[in-house]
Amino acid sequence: MDNAAGERIRVEIDRELMPVVPEYLENRFLDCAEIERLLASGGMEYIQIMGHRMKGSGGSFGFDEISAIGEALESAAQVPDSEGVRSAVGRLETYLERASVAYI
Repeated sequence: MDNAAGERIRVEIDRELMPVVPEYLENRFLDCAEIERLLASGGMEYIQIMGHRMKGSGGSFGFDEISAIGEALESAAQVPDSEGVRSAVGRLETYLERASVAYI
């Protein structure tokens, strides 16, 4: 993610995915809150599963950065590395706030 702070990130998505992308992105926002909750309760195993799912689904929806973040979450949770998980969640939140979807 090589954009200056605050810049929008243009993500080109196949227009066939238009009906499902908003819900997919909303669910990733919800995941951020869930991961924070799991961190507080020691739920690293479930964070690892969530990261694995993001790693697999991001690219399928056209969000390669979500896949990369999912991989970071999965790896950090596996160690376990709470700071690594927090860093990945921060990356995800920033990405979701800045992503601008363009359907092609």
